[in-house]
Amino acid sequence: MDDRRVDLAAAHATPELLAIRDRLLVALAFSSGVFEAICFLSFGKVFTAFQTGNLVFLGLGVAGTRPPAGPDPVRVVISLAAFAVGAAVATRILTAFNGDEEMEDSQIFEAWPRRVSIALCVATVAQVGFIVVWMAASPSSLVSNILVALNAFAMGLQMNAVRSLHVPGISTTAATATFISWISGITTWSLKPAAVRRLTGVLVGMVAGAFVGDWMLSHAHTYAPVLPVVVIALVVAVASVMLKQKPAR
Repeated sequence: MDDRRVDLAAAHATPELLAIRDRLLVALAFSSGVFEAICFLSFGKVFTAFQTGNLVFLGLGVAGTRPPAGPDPVRVVISLAAFAVGAAVATRILTAFNGDEEMEDSQIFEAWPRRVSIALCVATVAQVGFIVVWMAASPSSLVSNILVALNAFAMGLQMNAVRSLHVPGISTTAATATFISWISGITTWSLKPAAVRRLTGVLVGMVAGAFVGDWMLSHAHTYAPVLPVVVIALVVAVASVMLKQKPAR
């Protein structure tokens, strides 16, 4: 996605619908922050969404740095591979519904197409599996690898689902593009108020999610992954009810 593109849905969706969409994006960033904190703190130096960090960790692993100072290279590779599979599955879902094709502005009229919710539903199924394994299985290296794979797969799905919305500068699984868009826009005074709220909300949401994830691990460890899954399920439900649109004429 070209982060400099205009908000394609804005030409046809009402400000009210766009505001709802933006809140849902913040909610997804929050859930990603929760899951990322849970996985990073529970399974060692590995990310399930921020794959740039995993590529750096992979380099450290190749150099011979091992836990506790460095990452488990096998687990890092598992996360990278599972994320890639999730992104590929999302691409198939989105392509089936014409969601990953280049479109003219006049063709994009939905703030939240059904294909996005379908991809997120598949991601939610994987994360429900994460909860089941988290609660039922005894801790072990194998279990940790399975949990990392499940959430990385879900994060790959979410990344491509959100990408298909064509919202400038927004990623709910890694904040680098969002952060640079926020900094650039603030510096040049080029952002509209809605864009400032959206970018700021996604950044704050991810930080807040990481904080909550850390807190949940300390105070409600068994139920820590339940909260982000509930949030994603609510995002899909709200989008399905409140963001239905008819094609622009």
